[in-house]
Amino acid sequence: MVNITTDLTLRGLTTYNGEWTTTQASHLLRRTGFGLRPEEVTQLTGMDMEAAVDLLLEERPLPSQPINYNFEGDPNVGIGESWIGKPLIAGVNVNQYRLQSLRAWVYDNIRKERLSVRERMCEFWVNHFGIAGGGQAQVRYDFHILLKEFALGNFKELMKRVTIDKAMLVFLNGNQSFAASPNENYARELLELFTVGKGPQIAPGDYSNYTEQDVRALARALTGWQTRQLFSTNPIHSPEAYFDLSRHDISDKELSYHFNGDVITNGGIDEYKHVIDRIFEQSAVARFICRKLYRHFVYYKISDVVETEIIEGLAQIFEENNFEIRPVLRALFTSDHFYSTDYLGPMIKNPLQMVAGTMRTFNHDHQFEALQTDQKRRLFIYYYYRAAVMDMDYFNPPSVAGWEAYYQQPGFYRIWINSSTLQERTRFTQTMTSLNGVGIGEGGFGYYDYLEWIEQIEESTNPDQLIKGISDILLPIPLSDEQRVILKEALIPGLPDFEWTVEYGNYLANPNNGDVKNSVAAKLRNLFRAFFGLAEFQLV
Repeated sequence: MVNITTDLTLRGLTTYNGEWTTTQASHLLRRTGFGLRPEEVTQLTGMDMEAAVDLLLEERPLPSQPINYNFEGDPNVGIGESWIGKPLIAGVNVNQYRLQSLRAWVYDNIRKERLSVRERMCEFWVNHFGIAGGGQAQVRYDFHILLKEFALGNFKELMKRVTIDKAMLVFLNGNQSFAASPNENYARELLELFTVGKGPQIAPGDYSNYTEQDVRALARALTGWQTRQLFSTNPIHSPEAYFDLSRHDISDKELSYHFNGDVITNGGIDEYKHVIDRIFEQSAVARFICRKLYRHFVYYKISDVVETEIIEGLAQIFEENNFEIRPVLRALFTSDHFYSTDYLGPMIKNPLQMVAGTMRTFNHDHQFEALQTDQKRRLFIYYYYRAAVMDMDYFNPPSVAGWEAYYQQPGFYRIWINSSTLQERTRFTQTMTSLNGVGIGEGGFGYYDYLEWIEQIEESTNPDQLIKGISDILLPIPLSDEQRVILKEALIPGLPDFEWTVEYGNYLANPNNGDVKNSVAAKLRNLFRAFFGLAEFQLV
């Protein structure tokens, strides 16, 4: 474990020392995970704040590998077995089922994750590096598992690994770059999007932190890396990246005044490491990444005060800890700034948070375990594509810059909501509050068991307490009096409170009475549909 700096005051930050209640614990969980599970809120509330944050930042074992859910045409991989490390098959499109398996795997990982920020950080890195398209499933898996491995680890080392990763070499044409014709795509994005940031243009070809000269020099320094066997059907060949010295530019590469005119000399197979080390000598790297982390976990607006008091402090911690991510997040999540009431609920959920967060909040594990293998796949794929039609196809960001909601001014998070995506969000929640939910084959349905779910709400026989208990879990800010009236009307339209108390109490006393159960379940579906229709449900 790295030595995490804890004295925030010396860095312009203040440690939160206010009361630690379900409000603060819920806020921390909403921002660092997907949805709220009441038992997790209870667990964190019973800890002190710093211990709770440390728990979320703990190292965890990597998840189990994705499996073959349903494809019977792969002689090397049976149903329920992992396809990782298994060759493609000549004349058989096994890559397609593997890509689908990879999509299902993302949602299964989120479902299983407990009290950890790792999946949210994977989402951060997927957006940060912005690799789009399907490609070879093994190659995409290798890249994603790299992001999981370094999700909370050393950013400089991650940057070195990404630079020669197969998926990145293919996506930004690094595998087509050689001494006689260096390709500038990766070198440009390495500077503009991945490390120092572009900044305002201060002269032709000069972007505050680097120049076109630097792009050209780094492109030459990164020549020679190739990929092979990406789609090989030979079982002894695996996709790989390799260095070909004959294609590498061995001449000196002079950098601009932003890098003090330094010269990168021939380093052969290790020259890419020298490139990353030199870039990371720029203080702009730490500030650029800390701003992105702030926008991901706190808010999109970075005022002059936030820049001075928060970003600069986090950047200092980042550099002092040799670019380890975990100390920066610990400083942020234990800061007084993070728990300010100004930041309770002003962010709009991205589609992954919307879909996976709702799934994780309502789907008890035993419901999944009761499903057949292919039914699980169908349900996970349904979730994946529901988020995709809301404009967040997890493995296909719209550009190398990621999703516009994280960088496009002035809209930022508001970009997630438009006339089309709002309809898709509503369509998703209406499906999940319908009688059966979503069909998943073999006569099965994916649904949320609201009757079972409300058993964790204290005094759920009281409609007011039921509505309050639900709102505490689903919404980041308290209900207004008018909203309480609307929600109660959805539950028991035009009826006095005791009608719910009597009917729900009757169900609890006679849970096997089908008529009573169906009546109560229908009322709950109406109530949750009303909750999902609140604007506040879109916030986190």
